[in-house]
Amino acid sequence: MRTLFLSASFGGGHLQANLALYEALGGEALERDYLEYIPLWQRVPIAGVYALSLRYWPGLYRWFYRWSNRESEPRVITAQFARVGFEGLRADLVAFRPRAVVASFPTATALAASVRERTGAAFANVLVVTDLRAHRHWAQPGADLILASTPEAAADLERMGVPAERIALTGIPIRQAFAELGDRERLRRRHGLDERPVVLIASGATEAYRAQDEAVAAVLDAGRPAQVVRFKLNGQVRREERGRVALLTYPVGDLFPELFGAADLVLGKAGGLTVAEALAVGRPYLVYKPIPGHEEANAAWLEDRGAGYWARNRAELGARLKALLADPALRRELAERARALGRPRAAADAAERIRALVGVAV
Repeated sequence: MRTLFLSASFGGGHLQANLALYEALGGEALERDYLEYIPLWQRVPIAGVYALSLRYWPGLYRWFYRWSNRESEPRVITAQFARVGFEGLRADLVAFRPRAVVASFPTATALAASVRERTGAAFANVLVVTDLRAHRHWAQPGADLILASTPEAAADLERMGVPAERIALTGIPIRQAFAELGDRERLRRRHGLDERPVVLIASGATEAYRAQDEAVAAVLDAGRPAQVVRFKLNGQVRREERGRVALLTYPVGDLFPELFGAADLVLGKAGGLTVAEALAVGRPYLVYKPIPGHEEANAAWLEDRGAGYWARNRAELGARLKALLADPALRRELAERARALGRPRAAADAAERIRALVGVAV
């Protein structure tokens, strides 16, 4: 099936969700970073303010998330979603002529709806929710189908006015590699990991996580044997022994699924895709300093369902880490709860709903 995928480079999760759906849908595809449709003079300030606020002023981002998550958000803001980037998307639609446009970022769906209405282009407009709860921006009236991540997100969308028949509860699409990880011990041997618990640092693909070094330091300070796996942009594979802890550094890239599968515990931010991956493969999650707004909502959802913890401060982080590193039974209990919540078939289920919408047989 010919599909145009729209992601947004604010974080790696949007692209990963689209790649998972591409694997499940097959056919001819075109992937675009929605931000590239936006003129440079507008794109640079938007991306810059986002990155700077997360690193130096997270309270500003939290304020915007909450301020915009209300019915009374000014029309002057929401109207821009249907305008900015119009010509770039229109050109791609004319050249590629997709059967479906699948976006993992909500304002891209608003733009696609505007182009369709004004040009008469014929395609199914699909939105993939990549958080565990739905902010008001996910409730796009121009979407023919919204793929909801959780029952709570689906209920959020209905409460915001999206008709139930346009919502499909599929889970967040994750890549096939996570369903094919195989035996954890085999993965550990492949990557030279020993019997000490493996803590994987979830820092995202763009290094926007401001607390990565603090999370690593907390493991070092816990006083328990452990192996810490972290990822750096353009980094080199490196191993350091620091007392009872081995610190392993890898470049961001293709090794992530296998090292994720070798881990006993995930520690860090709470991006929707990483949480979905942890649930699907059954890994306990310890959240620390999530991105304000959507990741805080993800962390609360995870903790409420007993599949992980949200450490609100450094002291709580240390206490939770010590308990998890010392108690394999506790890790197994959290892992079982995580696996019960996971949706490893989310991409296949989502692809099935998209094909049904478009009228394409498997």
